[in-house]
Amino acid sequence: MTKPVTLHNGYYLIYTKAWLDQRTGAHQVEHSAQLQEFVLCDVFDDYRPSLDMAARMRLWCAAHGYPVGAGGVIEHDAACLTKPVTIVLATVPAEVPAEAGVPRQALALVSINGASPDVYADRTTDEGYWLDATSIALSCSGGHAWTWDGDRYLHTADGAETDVSTLFGRDASVISRCHDCEAFDDGGTEQMCPCPGFAVYCPACGERCQVTLPEVPVFEER
Repeated sequence: MTKPVTLHNGYYLIYTKAWLDQRTGAHQVEHSAQLQEFVLCDVFDDYRPSLDMAARMRLWCAAHGYPVGAGGVIEHDAACLTKPVTIVLATVPAEVPAEAGVPRQALALVSINGASPDVYADRTTDEGYWLDATSIALSCSGGHAWTWDGDRYLHTADGAETDVSTLFGRDASVISRCHDCEAFDDGGTEQMCPCPGFAVYCPACGERCQVTLPEVPVFEER
């Protein structure tokens, strides 16, 4: 099973599918088939200027009477995600009967790496959760926990922020070489560590941290 977050030398990557799974609900099979047929329509081949995937998804929403609000088109590159993703957030009008698995009449149209898009129920309690594609959660067995977006600050659950250099030392990185891997490489142990070679160690107690995705509040599907 692919881990939601993988650590590398000085950076991390978030598995795009895991990130999407936190935010999406039921796959809307019929809508997806309609959307895929629409975006591949050959009329777009001769259209100038050409329409990118986001524009085609928006046009499909307009054709079906599904409003896309301001900020409803979101694109995340591969800076922190394993694959870039394009999302269009649309609303199903109140007069349209609610569909199974669509908890708040909201849809998310998703294209990964420019591929043919799919339609899912949008389960997020706030569209703002779609904007964050960089945050990861760090926690240790000692009860210390932070979120980090790869920048200069770590954030605690109550919103307090602390500069990385204050916690880890000046010019130090949050991500460091795995101590067990180092011991094996240096001949200090014959036990090979199965990890990729990098880890985060708690700045408060030195324990190895679990690295995963922060929780995203969602509506329950009907």
